[in-house]
Amino acid sequence: MARTRKRDADGARDFDPSRWAHACFVLAGLLAAWALSHFIEDVWATVWSQWPQAVGRPSPYWSKIAGFVIAVGLTVWAWRKEDYFKFICEVATEVSQIVWPTKAETRAATVVVCVITMICAVLLSGMDLAWSNFTDFLYGL
Repeated sequence: MARTRKRDADGARDFDPSRWAHACFVLAGLLAAWALSHFIEDVWATVWSQWPQAVGRPSPYWSKIAGFVIAVGLTVWAWRKEDYFKFICEVATEVSQIVWPTKAETRAATVVVCVITMICAVLLSGMDLAWSNFTDFLYGL
């Protein structure tokens, strides 16, 4: 039977940072497996291009297996380290406390950034034009 998380008096669920920490480790492991398999394949191809007689032709199948095995090993090792898991749980707790802006606040901030960018562009182009005219005048002397 599935367990449900505890709820507050308001009906809100308790935040469990360990779930997010587990998800982060799984995602990091998958990314590491992808990156390592491509890295191993590239290194193998480079070595093969230098010494084709000593090293066999690169195999994407074996490089993916090697990358996956190394990534799983490193992920399980990091996952079992209490300090790493605690750190990821603390990060998840801090991220859960972020107050994200509303749609109206985001729109207002975007308009402010666009207006300030236009003002700066006009000021810089005016300064560039003035400096260009001044240096043209100096070179013309």
